[in-house]
Amino acid sequence: MMSEIEPGAVEAAHGADPGSDPEPPPAPDTPRRRRLVLVVLLLLVAAARVRDGGGLVVADQQAIDRAVTHRQASFQGRLLGDERPWSSASARGKVLVVNFWASWCGPCRAEQPALAAVARAYRDRRVAFIGVNVQDTRAAAVAYTRELRVPYPSLFDPGAQTATRLRAVALPTTFILDRGGVIAYQLTGKTTVPILEARLEALLAHGGRWSG
Repeated sequence: MMSEIEPGAVEAAHGADPGSDPEPPPAPDTPRRRRLVLVVLLLLVAAARVRDGGGLVVADQQAIDRAVTHRQASFQGRLLGDERPWSSASARGKVLVVNFWASWCGPCRAEQPALAAVARAYRDRRVAFIGVNVQDTRAAAVAYTRELRVPYPSLFDPGAQTATRLRAVALPTTFILDRGGVIAYQLTGKTTVPILEARLEALLAHGGRWSG
């Protein structure tokens, strides 16, 4: 005589409810996916720290393009070397490379030779460079520029007010403004000669104006 099978016994035996949808397999944990997650977390944490008045985080990675609103940007301050006033308006008509750095930032030090090389190479092509030294002491910052022979001036901005204005969240960060003062590129992390030259050439090919 066959015994009665209790309702649900078959489903329990097979480990599944026929009325439920099977669970999808987990997404593969690839190195590219992990890197993307780390970058997103870095930017979120950095943004939170800037909003809370904390310091900028250090982005010890090769420079990556960050999505930006191609808006006109203006800023001003006092030069590190002699405290003279300086304004981005003085660079209108030129492509302007703006690099945020600090003497204690290892990736800033690592990228400085590339920035200096490109600044010298593009000096006669209506491309100007300005550094913005943040969260630093004047003495340490001046020593850095002398040691690494930085060939362009920097603003001294210990309170990182310019970083907040341009929405920089990490060190180093490099902005490239077109000849009208519009932000064309924002690079987060250590830039290199090829990375920087590629973006400058793309901009100069359109007369130094951001074309989208």
